[in-house]
Amino acid sequence: MSLRNYLAWVRDQALPFWLPRAADAEGLFHETLAMDGTPQPEAELRLRTGMRQAYVLAHAAELGLVDRAPALDLAARMMERLRALAWAPDGRPGWAARFDRAGGITDGRRDLYDHAFALLALGHLGRATGEARYAAWIEETLAVVDGALAAPHGGWAESDRGELPRRQNPHMHLFEASLALHETTGEARHLARAGEIFGLLRARFLDEEAGVLTEFFGPAWERSPQVRSERLDPGHMAEWTWLLRRYERAARRPVDALCGRLFDAAVRLGLTADGFLVDEVDIAGRPLVDRRRLWPQTEYLKALVVQGSAGHRPELLEEAAALAGRLGKTYLAGVPAGAWRDAFTLDGRPSASAIPASTLYHLFAPVPEILRLEAS
Repeated sequence: MSLRNYLAWVRDQALPFWLPRAADAEGLFHETLAMDGTPQPEAELRLRTGMRQAYVLAHAAELGLVDRAPALDLAARMMERLRALAWAPDGRPGWAARFDRAGGITDGRRDLYDHAFALLALGHLGRATGEARYAAWIEETLAVVDGALAAPHGGWAESDRGELPRRQNPHMHLFEASLALHETTGEARHLARAGEIFGLLRARFLDEEAGVLTEFFGPAWERSPQVRSERLDPGHMAEWTWLLRRYERAARRPVDALCGRLFDAAVRLGLTADGFLVDEVDIAGRPLVDRRRLWPQTEYLKALVVQGSAGHRPELLEEAAALAGRLGKTYLAGVPAGAWRDAFTLDGRPSASAIPASTLYHLFAPVPEILRLEAS
């Protein structure tokens, strides 16, 4: 499978597979599908999954990968349902984290990770449709981020409950959402927020001595065995590599050295002999879990594409094409056309019993970079 064939798989198989299965008749998304592609009963739904779905539909419509009108209609209905169900259900501003299909709130936290994906979805939906209400909802969401989720020592809280450990991951997705808002609106304030998070990356998230990205911290960003700061995610190092290249394009800030360190650390610590990234490792590269999910592989794919194109390194683009081929023979094989296997054990046995809807976001994310590469 070449990069062009991966793009064709997303356009011609994954999106057509998902569109009729994304939501019920009322526009409420499905959290998981059975391996045969039928929706599974869910005890609760996560806001972030619905926001990811709306984002994919809106961005795919912008890029001309789906029939624009029905895709945007579905994305808008999904967002309307989310707004009615999860926005301020208790009278306080903010998006509730989890709920059930009957409309009951099962987790009323205002979660930073969730709000980042709300911003990502609203930004693309606003640009794709031109509807002013999405801009208003963005402002309301940002007010929660900067109000209820404000935190001491820099950055933002995990949620309005301020639980520990603090994590870099929600900040990474707020960085992504800020870049997307800058791209979709052109407003400098969103790039400024991305710059603030870039500063956090340099000052807090990076372990300069070890040359790795730290995931878990105490309340003042301290690394500690109590919060198991030794756990490292190679997939997030690859994901930051991709995001930093986007930041470079937007802010004209040099990121070559930083991207090189993160990319090299992801490969050095996380890449298995058969060419996949492990979910979680320690500083010596020892796996901490017997699992390699699909999402780190798509992050590795994006990192290969942006590093290969930014550094004029054809060997990385060749490896990207080879990785796409490996994905086609493993994660995308033995399932209905357009579906995926979400996880394998480290010895190569399929270990997922369902198809998580949230993974569509990860499968779609390399597409804009592949399109950019083809246009260059």
